Amino acid sequence: MKPKRSISLLWKMLIWLLLHLALLVAVVLFFGVWQFRSGLDALLRGPAGDRLRVAGEQMGGQLRQLSVDEWEPVMKSFAQQHGVTCDIWMPHGDWATQTLGDVPPEVMDRLKNDRALRPAQDGPRKPPGMRPPRERFDPLDEFGPPEGDGPPRRGPNGPERRGMPPPDRGPPPREPDDQPRVNEFQPARPVFFMTDKNRDAYWAAVHVPLQGRNAPDHVLWIIRSESLSANGLLFDVTPWIIGAASLLLFSILFWLPFALSITRYVAKLKQATDHIADGHFDVNLDTRRSDELGSLGEAISGMAARLDHLLKGQKRFLGDVAHELCSPLARMRTGLGILETRLPESEQARLSAIEEEAAELAELIDEILVFSRATAGMQQVRGKEIVLRDLVEEVRAREAPELAIEQEIDPSLMVMGDTKLLKRAIGNVLRNAVRYAGEQAHIRIRAIAEAGTVRLAIIDDGPGVPESEIVHLFEPFYRPDTARTRETGGVGLGLTIVKSCIEACGGKVSARNHPPKGFCVEMTLAASSAKLLNA
Repeated sequence: MKPKRSISLLWKMLIWLLLHLALLVAVVLFFGVWQFRSGLDALLRGPAGDRLRVAGEQMGGQLRQLSVDEWEPVMKSFAQQHGVTCDIWMPHGDWATQTLGDVPPEVMDRLKNDRALRPAQDGPRKPPGMRPPRERFDPLDEFGPPEGDGPPRRGPNGPERRGMPPPDRGPPPREPDDQPRVNEFQPARPVFFMTDKNRDAYWAAVHVPLQGRNAPDHVLWIIRSESLSANGLLFDVTPWIIGAASLLLFSILFWLPFALSITRYVAKLKQATDHIADGHFDVNLDTRRSDELGSLGEAISGMAARLDHLLKGQKRFLGDVAHELCSPLARMRTGLGILETRLPESEQARLSAIEEEAAELAELIDEILVFSRATAGMQQVRGKEIVLRDLVEEVRAREAPELAIEQEIDPSLMVMGDTKLLKRAIGNVLRNAVRYAGEQAHIRIRAIAEAGTVRLAIIDDGPGVPESEIVHLFEPFYRPDTARTRETGGVGLGLTIVKSCIEACGGKVSARNHPPKGFCVEMTLAASSAKLLNA
């Protein structure tokens, strides 16, 4: 068998983590480069530019109706609304209100180099679309004059053919005074968005056309903010929050399959180990994984198979030894009976002690035989309907006929199971109750039906068992310290046989102390579909 190639779980996690980080870095870089392709100015090509353009149009609409001396209240109102300071930089290089204070040199350089104001500072700006008049093209000039006509003559509006009137050139162009004003149809336009050298503040400029009375044709509206957001005017953090939340959700979805694959398999491993701890070795684990978890599952499956083999061999060995001891023990007890009739009275006490030891040995061998037969290779039996009260009455009459046992069992209550196994289990529990609680014990048997099951509890008023030892009571050959006496101490197989019989019937058994004094063994069995005959 070729060894299975295994990929370390640690390496899997590292590779998965690196892929995750690479994807996150790629997403962040893409988003950052898209937002800041050329510094903060790149934001002007997105929603920030649109917001500044709308604000510039609104500001221009108010400033056009006012003179320069009346601009300050308008800008103060805007500054209070957005938590910024602002001012107007005019074409001749003056400030309208002087509210910005010291303007950093790098911001002043951007203002002075702005093309929107440069023509107005250098002189009158030509109307857009106006070009110097040029001569119209005469298609006849391309081929030259006809022979004998001489060279073409040039008129005031271009070359003319000799002997022909000049073509109609249309009306002469309008004079510059008739043209529309420079910024009549120009909208507001964001110019720059930057931070100063010390990154103490953020600066933005908007080119605002005016054409108002007693005002220049256009100005630069300067906005200064202590924060990048400026209450959403310069930078809106909402898309970034949405992006971060989307990134987090993507990360969770990216890691979820990997985490679930680990946790599910770990849960299966835990379930398998609990199954083994309960004495069931038929575990079924998926060993196709190629990492450490797959190797662990394969090791657990192999361990369960080996434990099952060893335990079955041990039980077979106990059964074989007990069976082999029965014959010599029977011959020994027969010889003791014959010897008892021939010994004098003085030796009878010693012979009685030997007979007691032989009887105890016979009881031990019987218990081992019952245990080996009850557990070796036992599978869950196919149960039949049993009237629980009749079964308990039969067992009580056989095991403790002298005791007045209190019963709380509905006569119509029926369970599913094997009669022989249930009798053995209930009989062992009753025998233990009489042994440890004494001949004057008060024993109560009650049955409760709930959720498709029947819980049968046998409660005595004996001394109980130390809490630390209850979990070991169903282990083979285990006896509590208080039970290790000749009078009350059994061989430690009674409750083990009870557990094997109940589990073979598809049920469960548990034990606990019953306050204020006593001990309770509870058996849970499957209820019959016709458990209430009179219902």
